[in-house]
Amino acid sequence: MIPSFDQIISQRGWVGRRLGWCLALGLTACLSACSLVVTGYNNAPQLLMLTWMDPHLDLTTAQSRQTKADLTQVLAWHRQHQLPLYADWLVRMQQIAPHQVSAAQVCRIADEIRDSLTPLATQLETPLIKLALSLQPEQLETLKLRYTKDNKAWRKDWKLDGSSQEQLDVQAEKGQENAERLYGTINKSQRAQLRALAQSSGFDGEKNYAERLRQQADSLQTLQAVMQGSQASSQAQQTVHEWLQRSLHTPDESYALYLIKRQVLNCEAAAQFHNSTSAEQRAHALKVLKGYEADVRTLMRSAS
Repeated sequence: MIPSFDQIISQRGWVGRRLGWCLALGLTACLSACSLVVTGYNNAPQLLMLTWMDPHLDLTTAQSRQTKADLTQVLAWHRQHQLPLYADWLVRMQQIAPHQVSAAQVCRIADEIRDSLTPLATQLETPLIKLALSLQPEQLETLKLRYTKDNKAWRKDWKLDGSSQEQLDVQAEKGQENAERLYGTINKSQRAQLRALAQSSGFDGEKNYAERLRQQADSLQTLQAVMQGSQASSQAQQTVHEWLQRSLHTPDESYALYLIKRQVLNCEAAAQFHNSTSAEQRAHALKVLKGYEADVRTLMRSAS
C-alpha cells in the first residue's frame, strides 16, 4: 500500500496470507516498495499468480489463463477508480508533512485507505467465484498445507515463541524500517522513541495469529462450499461477498475492539514521532511522497 504516517508504528499485519485477502491487496501490493514500478503494476495479475496463487493452489493451465484474464479486468478498474484516490492521499500527506500533525489527521487518511479496500473486494467477487467453481479437492489440500507452512514462518518472523523482549525487538525493527523509508536516517534518540512507542502500541501477536487462523479456516470453508456446486449462482455470489467482507471486517467482536484501540494508538504514536522529526527529515519525507505521487500519476496514464 501507499506509505502512510500510521504505518510507521502499526504492526497490525493486515496483508493476510489467505486467498481472499491476498487477492484483495494483490493489485496494490506492488505499491509497497520504495519506488513504484510501472511494469510491476501493469503485471500485477501475473505477479500475484506467480507469488501467491499458484504456489498455494497449484493452478492448472486453464485456471491460470482464466484467472489472469479476470484479474487484468480488475486491474483496469483499479487504475481508473483507485489510483486517483492514491494520488489525492499523497497530495494531502505532502501538505501536512512539513508541519506538526495531529492523530486525527493521520487517522483520517488511514481510514480512507482502509475504506478503499471495500470496493476493490467487490470487484474481486466474480473472479473468485469462477476460480472456486473450478477448484479440485486436492487444490484445497495444497492450500491447507501452504497455510501451515506460512503460519510457521509468520510466527518465526514475529518471534511469537520467543521472549517478550525478542518480540519487542521485532516490532521496533519494523517500525524503524518504516520510519527510515519515509524520513531517511533517524538518530539514536528516535530509535529509542520508536521502541517505546512499539512497547505501548498494544500489539498482541497471539491475537493477530488467532485472527489469521480464523481467516484461513473461513477461506477454506467458503471455497469448499462454492466449489461443491451446491449453491445457486446468486447464493454463491452472496457467499463470496460475505466472506470478503469478513476478511475486511472481522466478525470477532473482541478482535474488532482490539483493532479499533490499536488504530487509535497507532495514529497517536505516528503523530508523536512525526512531530519529533527535524526539518531535514520532513523535507526527506516530502521528497519521498512527491516521488510516490509522480509514480502513481505515471501509472494512471500507462496501460502497458
